[in-house]
Amino acid sequence: MSGNIRSSLRGQRGMSYWSLIFYISGFALIILFASKLAPGYVDAMHVENGLKDLAEKGNIRDMNRGEIVRDLQTYFMLNNVRGEPTKSVQVIRGAEGMLVSIDYELRQPLIHNIDVVMKFNKQLNTAKPELCCEPLVDLEQYRKRD
Repeated sequence: MSGNIRSSLRGQRGMSYWSLIFYISGFALIILFASKLAPGYVDAMHVENGLKDLAEKGNIRDMNRGEIVRDLQTYFMLNNVRGEPTKSVQVIRGAEGMLVSIDYELRQPLIHNIDVVMKFNKQLNTAKPELCCEPLVDLEQYRKRD
């Protein structure tokens, strides 16, 4: 009987010091990742919403490049989007309509010399605005010409 009592008491000791340190370190690492990566994803969400807002406008096919870029820049300014997304707006006019592309990558330092690279590619084709904001066209062919 005394053997059963000892084994049940041993099972109720709780968490050891090292287990506690392990769990706290894991939680701190998750918080670090979230705090470093979340701003990039929030900006990407605003970029997508800006393109959707542009797609909902009835006169987008009548707008020229400057008006589209200015409209997006205003949206970005109001939503505090800065940096790469604002610099990487491309408007390409085609036979059926225009393609508005925001293709960029962010490099975020994580710990000491470890960086995380996040790639975002959002496109709006004015001929198919209902398919906003997934990339439909590979823009590498346009970049090689420039």
